[in-house]
Amino acid sequence: MNTIIGIDVSQKSSSFHLLAAGGKGTDGSFPMNHSGFATLLQKTEGLENPRFVMESTGRYHITLANWLLHHGQSAFIVNPVLVKQFSRAHTLRRTKTDMVDARVIAQFAAQDTKALAHPGREMDDERLSVARRREQIAEDIARAKTQLKADLTVSFPEILELNVFTAGMLDLLVHFPSAQAVWQASDTELAGFFTGTRGRSLTFGPERIRGLAVDSIGVASYGPLVSDSTKNLLSLLARQKLLTQRLIDLVSRTQADDLAIITSIDGIGQVTAAHFLAEIGSIGRFERYQNLIAFCGTDPGIYQSGNSLVSGRITKHGNASLRKYVYLMAEGTLLHNPFFRAYYDKKRTEGFAHRKAMVALMNKLLKTLFALLTKREMFMVPEHSISHSL
Repeated sequence: MNTIIGIDVSQKSSSFHLLAAGGKGTDGSFPMNHSGFATLLQKTEGLENPRFVMESTGRYHITLANWLLHHGQSAFIVNPVLVKQFSRAHTLRRTKTDMVDARVIAQFAAQDTKALAHPGREMDDERLSVARRREQIAEDIARAKTQLKADLTVSFPEILELNVFTAGMLDLLVHFPSAQAVWQASDTELAGFFTGTRGRSLTFGPERIRGLAVDSIGVASYGPLVSDSTKNLLSLLARQKLLTQRLIDLVSRTQADDLAIITSIDGIGQVTAAHFLAEIGSIGRFERYQNLIAFCGTDPGIYQSGNSLVSGRITKHGNASLRKYVYLMAEGTLLHNPFFRAYYDKKRTEGFAHRKAMVALMNKLLKTLFALLTKREMFMVPEHSISHSL
C-alpha cells in the first residue's frame, strides 16, 4: 500500500496522520506557511510514493495542495461529505479533534481507491474558485436588480412599465435617474443621448421617456439612489462577464471534450455546463451514476421503521452549487429538448407535482450525463424514444 498522509486543514495550523503499510500511523502538525509546508515534506521524505489527502473545505487547502503539486508530490482533494459518511459508518466514537479528523481522512483514502484515482491540480481549484465567485456575483446581481426597482418605485415609478435592465436603459438611468432629471433636461440633451451611440440600443425615442416623466409622481431626491444602484448593477454585470469568460476558458483548456459532450444536449449552454464540470471535476471520480446523484444531493432520503420502508424528500446532503446548476440545466432541457420534456410530462401524468417531477428530471439528466461522459459519446435521441417514453 502507498503511504497515505491524511491532513485536516485549518487556517493557521494543520494536523496530519501518516498511515503506512500494516496500518501503523504517526500523528503530527505543522503551521500553514512556507516553513510548515517544508517541515511536512521533511517528515515524509524517503517514503515511497506518498499520497497527501485533504478535504475540500473553504479555501485553506488550496495553498497547501498547490505547494505540494509544485514540489512533485501527489495531492488529492476529497469530498468532506464522503469522509463524514465513512466516519459514521466505521466508528461510534464521538471524539472530534484535528488529529482524529486527519486519521479518519487517511483511513477513508486507504479504503476508497476512487479517492486516489485523480490527483488534484491547481487548475481544478482555480476553476472551482472562479465558478463559485461567479455564482456569488449572480446572486449579488439579483439583489442589485431588486434594489434598483425599489429605488425607481419612488424616483420614477412610471418607467417600470419598460424593461429597465437592458444595457441601453441602464445607461439611460445613469444619466437621467429620476422623472425630474428627464423633464428638466433640454430637448437637445435628451435627443443627443438617443442619437448617440449610447442610445442606439433603445427601441423607443426621447418622446416616450418625456411622456412618462411629465405627470410622474416620482420623488426627485431619490434620483441619486437610482444612479448609485444602477452603477452598482453595471459594475456587477461587467464583473460577471469577465468571470464567465474566464470560467469557460479554464474549462475549455482542461475539458474541452466534456464541454462539447454536455452541450450536445439541446437546452444546455456553455455557462451551466462549465459550472457543472467545475463542481464535479472528473466524471471518473464517480463509480456509478447513483454516486453522482448522491453528490448532487437529489437522491431520496430513506426512512425505515420495522417493515415500513419509505422514500422521502431529497437528502440535500450533496453539493448545493452543483444542485443549483443541474436544476438550471434541467429547466433548459424542459424548454428546448423534446426527449427530456417527454420524460417530465410522463412524470406529471403519473401524478408528480412540478417540483417532484423536476427532481426526477434532474436525476434523469444526471444519469444521461454520466453515461455520455463515461462512454465519451455525444447526445443523440432515437427517433422512437419520444413517443415511446410517453
